[in-house]
Amino acid sequence: MADFDINGYIGYFKGGARSNLFYFKPMFPAAAGLDMSKQGKFLVRTTNTPDSTLEQIITSWQGFDYKMGGKHTFNDITVTFNVDLNAKIRQAYEQWIELIHNPFDNYYALPSEYMQDQYMQMLDYQGNIILEFKIYQAFPTTLGPISLDYATVDVAQFDVTFTYQYHTTAQVGTAV
Repeated sequence: MADFDINGYIGYFKGGARSNLFYFKPMFPAAAGLDMSKQGKFLVRTTNTPDSTLEQIITSWQGFDYKMGGKHTFNDITVTFNVDLNAKIRQAYEQWIELIHNPFDNYYALPSEYMQDQYMQMLDYQGNIILEFKIYQAFPTTLGPISLDYATVDVAQFDVTFTYQYHTTAQVGTAV
């Protein structure tokens, strides 16, 4: 007889993590000029956890393919923000992008001036951290448009796509 029954399932699964229980506090570099870290956490609408890809290296061994781990690639993450009444969150990201490369004077900042660690946390039903992602040396690469539409009554929103060097995971929160 299989060791699987409904009581075992209920006892081990216990409801599962909810996708709407998360916390992302955007951290801005000091050089960007407009810090929305405190207010920005209330404007986050959606995001996804960081993901990565481990490429495989295939070599031949006695006529068979032998597969090994190769290059580790960390994929971009996208965060959707609601626009606050004065659009300060949008202004903060515009200033961060301009810090990276100012199109008026063609100035490029040093990576240490615009890269900023980010933290994303999954929470349990009581608000405790069950999994934290630390995203190292992140910076925005795409600042999406704000869709303006007379037929829409929802809050305006826009996407920010971040690229980063790598991420780590922990079951204990370290973010501020």
